[in-house]
Amino acid sequence: MKYLIIIITCFSLASWNQREEPTDPYILEITSFQYKDTVNPDDFWKEDAKIQETYTSKQPGFISRESAYNEEGNEVLVVVRWKSETDAEASMNKFMNDTSVAPYAKMIEGSTMKMMRYNVK
Repeated sequence: MKYLIIIITCFSLASWNQREEPTDPYILEITSFQYKDTVNPDDFWKEDAKIQETYTSKQPGFISRESAYNEEGNEVLVVVRWKSETDAEASMNKFMNDTSVAPYAKMIEGSTMKMMRYNVK
């Protein structure tokens, strides 16, 4: 009986520690770019956090967003999860014309920008 209680407790604790991941198919959008050499890195990351909080996270179909960087060459990687391709496309179309994101967009070296979308099942 003592061992049964220990085993049940271990399984219960293990199940609480599981990370919840989306179970439905979704779109993984991966964008890479460099910010301009004239941009202060601290200013860029403040704008990046602002974009996540005030723009991207408010778009229909948004699931999550992460930004990462490689210090060599000011390279940035942004990974966004969307509920559908339509949601991802609508957000990008709106982004290109939204004046609230202009300060962030002006920091990006446009010729270095690459974006791909992948279906996750």
